[in-house]
Amino acid sequence: MSLIFSSHPGARERHLQRQYKNPLFTAEQREFDEQRLLGARYMDENERKEFIQAFHDLLEEVAQLPANEGSEKLLDLKSRLEQNYEQCCGLAGEHDSEKLAITRLIDVMMKSIWQSAQGDPEAEMNLKEEELARMTHFQLLQSTLVADLLRPRSPIAPEQLVATLLSETKDDVNAAFQLFDKEQQAIIYSQAKDLLEQKGQKNHDLSKARERLQQIHELLQA
Repeated sequence: MSLIFSSHPGARERHLQRQYKNPLFTAEQREFDEQRLLGARYMDENERKEFIQAFHDLLEEVAQLPANEGSEKLLDLKSRLEQNYEQCCGLAGEHDSEKLAITRLIDVMMKSIWQSAQGDPEAEMNLKEEELARMTHFQLLQSTLVADLLRPRSPIAPEQLVATLLSETKDDVNAAFQLFDKEQQAIIYSQAKDLLEQKGQKNHDLSKARERLQQIHELLQA
């Protein structure tokens, strides 16, 4: 009997879905029952509920800020909102409204912070660099693979990284590869090549994985 996965799974269920009947993973990783799937789904749902409560508490804290709140407090809240955005991108379900609310709140805070930095060239340059970095980071987080890799307790174990990358879409691999430096990218490519050579001896259909290997090679050479 085939297992049925959620249409918008959380990080744990999503990683089980990557592994399910996938020859790139070990037999233990790719063969599991409904009980394990339900366990992952249960933990994902609990995480979603905890996030929603914590997010509402943070919104209430922001709403109670005095109009003349100092930059230090605003920077602290902005950092927490950014962490919320990163967590939100990997949760079960759809959370476009929460992500939109976070970006709008950050924009409001940044306007106040920019006003405080006016006339200070170094502070203004730092803010420009920070805004560019945040925009790039939030764009990468539209990939659930990136969101899963950046979790404090990622469901993707280090030894599963290569098999995971070879199983993903072209866009997800493009995004995730930016998380690694050149030395790490070279190691990933070497390990991916070795894994495909090993698995290819068992006559699996690995055409998609070979496309990802070629993609990884091209990204490494760029």
